[in-house]
Amino acid sequence: MSPRAPLRRLRWRLAARRRLAPGLAALLLLLLLPGAAGCGPGPVKPKTAEAQGGAELPAVQVSDDELASAVHRLLRDGKQTPERAALLAGAVRRQLAHAAEHFTRGDRERGTDAVTGALYLLRPGEARPDMFDAASTAALAGAIARHSASGDEGRALALLVMQRALVAPGSAQRAEIDAHLDALGRWISETHTGEDMEKLAADKRAVVARALLEPSQAALQAAAQAVGAWIDRAVEYNVQYRDTGAVPPHEEAIEALRALQGGGMEMAALYLRHGRARAAFDALLGTPARQVVRPHFFALVRAAAGDGTAGDWRALAGAFASGERSEDGEPLHLDPGLLQAAIWGTAVEAYRRDPTSPAIGQLLAELCADLALPEVAPLLLADALGPRPAAALLSSALGALMDTLSAELDRDAILAARRIFASSRALLELGDRDEYRGRVKPSTAELRQMLAAVELRSGNADGARALMVAALQVEPTVWGYTMLAMIERQVGNAAAALAHALRAAALPAAEVLRLDSAQAKLLAFELLQDQGAHDRAATELDGALELTLGTRRSRLGDSAQVRAEGLLARILDRYGEQGGAARAMERALDIAGRSGRMLGPTLVLALQRDFVQRDLGAARAAVQRGIDAQLDGDDLVYGALWLMLLERQLGEQPDGKVERVLGAAVEGEGWTAALARWARGSLSDAELRAAARSYSQRIEALFYVAMSALAAGLDGAREDLRRVAQSPLIDLVEVHLAREVLGARPRARRPGRFEVP
Repeated sequence: MSPRAPLRRLRWRLAARRRLAPGLAALLLLLLLPGAAGCGPGPVKPKTAEAQGGAELPAVQVSDDELASAVHRLLRDGKQTPERAALLAGAVRRQLAHAAEHFTRGDRERGTDAVTGALYLLRPGEARPDMFDAASTAALAGAIARHSASGDEGRALALLVMQRALVAPGSAQRAEIDAHLDALGRWISETHTGEDMEKLAADKRAVVARALLEPSQAALQAAAQAVGAWIDRAVEYNVQYRDTGAVPPHEEAIEALRALQGGGMEMAALYLRHGRARAAFDALLGTPARQVVRPHFFALVRAAAGDGTAGDWRALAGAFASGERSEDGEPLHLDPGLLQAAIWGTAVEAYRRDPTSPAIGQLLAELCADLALPEVAPLLLADALGPRPAAALLSSALGALMDTLSAELDRDAILAARRIFASSRALLELGDRDEYRGRVKPSTAELRQMLAAVELRSGNADGARALMVAALQVEPTVWGYTMLAMIERQVGNAAAALAHALRAAALPAAEVLRLDSAQAKLLAFELLQDQGAHDRAATELDGALELTLGTRRSRLGDSAQVRAEGLLARILDRYGEQGGAARAMERALDIAGRSGRMLGPTLVLALQRDFVQRDLGAARAAVQRGIDAQLDGDDLVYGALWLMLLERQLGEQPDGKVERVLGAAVEGEGWTAALARWARGSLSDAELRAAARSYSQRIEALFYVAMSALAAGLDGAREDLRRVAQSPLIDLVEVHLAREVLGARPRARRPGRFEVP
């Protein structure tokens, strides 16, 4: 942020220009020392059993399936009882186990989110030793590594302190943690430098970040003191400017402006993260924050600190969720982590007072998804809807649920997606009612179809089939029956697959959804060809061509045009007209080039065709187009892999494009980076298989190893490809590529009545 002008004169009356205790870096280092406040025998000092109103109960054993309901109960009721403390201990332990699973799968970002989600369930005094076990220690270690790598010393410190309390004194692991703490202390001492405001800001960021994760009073007090010192120095600079006109150095001015604009909110946010409105109000009154807090926000805190109605807490949550802006409309640049924590704390309090608020229900559901607690979201959304919601509200809730499921599908997080669906029962039953059929979007049928895709990713064809049948009973759709047909084909039920494909194309909706109908007919063509019924197959292919050409002549948006041209290319290839298919694919790429978000998927489609048709020139041109467009993500990596395999099959020397793409990808994380390293020879075939963490990744590994073996003329390659082709992963490109490599269907003859561009 750069200041728009010299510091403006503040119009409020300033109290005596006092400074808080100097040397926040020294305070931070003190908190690092073993035995210092907050670093005793446990992560934080737990409340006594007497303080909670009875004898302490052992931690509840919370299973994966029970986590959603457990967290839901904890969010609904914050009253301190032995029963709640026992449930909280079990829920935190289970969530940390999920975090450890994410780290094991190589998803360090999601693992760190899950650790944060577990600790956000805690407030000062609620931690206890039986919340943590071996999996918890592993989860903390993973999050520490990630925060340390990103330079987030505050969060790394909070987790190190917790981890230290969980290992035996005198052990090698304890010594390693102490060494890490010492190194972190030196890092803080060496890097928190500069003029007053810069140094105070660095101290403040670290101590505040620690307080967000460590549920101790000591960490909270240290953070409040750091924010106070940061604000106090900014006020002094402002007074100096008012009295003398002297402008502080540039970097100092930036930090001073931040403190003057957002310091009051940051001070309150520290306490509101824990739902402590009274403490937030007292901090605003008793610290330099009172001099900079904006009157409107101060009034919101005061109201919540008084009666604290649901409306008061909703207003506070809304103030933070909107990102609050300065008087001239500019953003306040609050610390993102502190902002998220404040939204969490205020939304939880609003929800406890009124769980039927749609705005708070959706806000809290989104936060749970962000904090790797997505299975809780459907329960919160159901609370907000009530028994008879308006169709628009139900649509909004189902849309949020679909976004949450889609995110887990993108991560290949099958177990999490199943838990989300299990906790969605009330929402699905609501959406299935006759009064909502055709009035809500997405429909419950679409949600079941999405979960069917999740089940397919895990290789569970039977589960996917059952979900598709249930979805089609509620809402018969062209795409739904086509998807069911594809599932049946993959598991060897050719007759059932053909019946579903033909039914899809015959539905009344197929007259409107002509591209969906064309796709169903194209599938019917392939199924009939496999059965040797070539005349019937040709009829279905002709019908697919007629529908696609007719749709192309309509006025379509870019996305539909790309789909139509891609489908036309597939149909023309079935007629053996590679030239026309190539032209259609080139048109699709040109259209997609006008929209960056469509180019990647369209390149994948084009390269898939080039690989099957063994068109090396087109494949190289498509990869070059992706390089020129500076495509991010996985699409270009997969395209380069297919180009590499094609070059090997044809015995052609590489032209440098593959090396350029894969060379940039090997330094990344995750599955595509592993594929890139394998392609460059850094991983063996066995190591690539070992790196696969999910069923879909194992099928991908099998495909690439088999294709490499096939190009080398090795035995067994075709059998491995057959295993790939028979996998139920109908949405995996490699499954379709394997089928095309193995099968050679006779070409149909295009009727002369069709004019093809």
